[in-house]
Amino acid sequence: MTNRNDTLVVGDDDPAFVALRRDLPILSRTTDAGRLVYLDSAASSLTPGRVLSAITGYYERSRANVHRGKHLLSEEASTLFEDAREKIAAFIGAEPATTIFSAGTTASINLVALGLRLRPDDVVVTTSADHHAVLLPFFDRCELRFVDVGADGVVDVDRVVDSVDARTRLVALAHGSNVTGRVHDVAAIAAAVKAKSPSTLVLVDAAQTVGHVPVSVRDLGADFLAFSSHKMLGPTGVGVLSGTRAALDALAVEVRGGGMVRLVDRTRYELRALPQKLEAGTPDIAGVIGLGAAVALLDELGIERIAAHGHALAQRLAHGVRDLPGAALLGPADGERLPLVSLVPRSTTVSADHLAMILSDTHGVMVRSGHFCCHPFFDALGLPGALRASAGPYNTTDDVDAFVDALRRVLATLLR
Repeated sequence: MTNRNDTLVVGDDDPAFVALRRDLPILSRTTDAGRLVYLDSAASSLTPGRVLSAITGYYERSRANVHRGKHLLSEEASTLFEDAREKIAAFIGAEPATTIFSAGTTASINLVALGLRLRPDDVVVTTSADHHAVLLPFFDRCELRFVDVGADGVVDVDRVVDSVDARTRLVALAHGSNVTGRVHDVAAIAAAVKAKSPSTLVLVDAAQTVGHVPVSVRDLGADFLAFSSHKMLGPTGVGVLSGTRAALDALAVEVRGGGMVRLVDRTRYELRALPQKLEAGTPDIAGVIGLGAAVALLDELGIERIAAHGHALAQRLAHGVRDLPGAALLGPADGERLPLVSLVPRSTTVSADHLAMILSDTHGVMVRSGHFCCHPFFDALGLPGALRASAGPYNTTDDVDAFVDALRRVLATLLR
């Protein structure tokens, strides 16, 4: 298998991916239906033993709070925590000072929504295909202006730019769609938005792309970049907000507490500098250390190798399902895409939820069903939901083929 440039050859027997699969005990689990096939990585990736060891190592050897003590354990924990920050910052082409830890992509976007202190007449431009995590933080705060996206999943740059006017404070959209698998040219969108309105900020939801394809906050031209640990081999409950120093420093600090201040007296407080000023309270120390271990593992695998493997799995998934009777593929069958497919049953007597349960219970294939937190997209297309299979770097062509073969048999049984 090759990547789109035919320069990096990868495959199921690549030693790096073989080692990764061996470090995932869950993949050795069997179900009543046989071998477990996990194809729900767009919702949450699996977590290698090496990452789990980093988390338990903190609890077993260095359990203390960070940045609050001068004793040995606190100093060790603080070093582990800040080392993780440096690894993560380097991974996305950012500075440690502009790498803010949060509880996840949703929490990161909420930090921006709160920090902008939006007024009712301000405008945030987004798309009909974006995740609820992008949309809901801005509801009831300002005017949310949608750019419609069709079933092909294409976000039109001109339509986004045409939606920007003098009242637009922010353009917020995903780098990669968790429904269609499209990877959007957010760098072109950001550049076009800035050319028209230099004061308009750009926020990128990179939950589906960081850890899967090369991502640089500088190259994207985004003011803010948000992503989650649990979609890139790390633990749940940890996320990152990155971006430009100017944009982050300009955010009002609406979440306040210990750790983000230099001093407090009865009448005033003095904030610390970035990143601590946006990290109130005790952070998820173990989670951040776990994410640091996940990033170190991704670095060893090589993001280009991961992207090439993902591209090969994406093509196998799309080509395997596009001609299946009884189901229609959302988004592109060819071209640049993430390793996921969403399928809509053609018959009203067959639901995506029913398909997902049968695939799990009778074939051991774990896939997602529903609206994937993208209700406006499905509503605009008049669709009740979909079935989604999404691969991670630990998946193989055998996993993809097992899903396609199982789905073919299930559809044949239900539609006969």
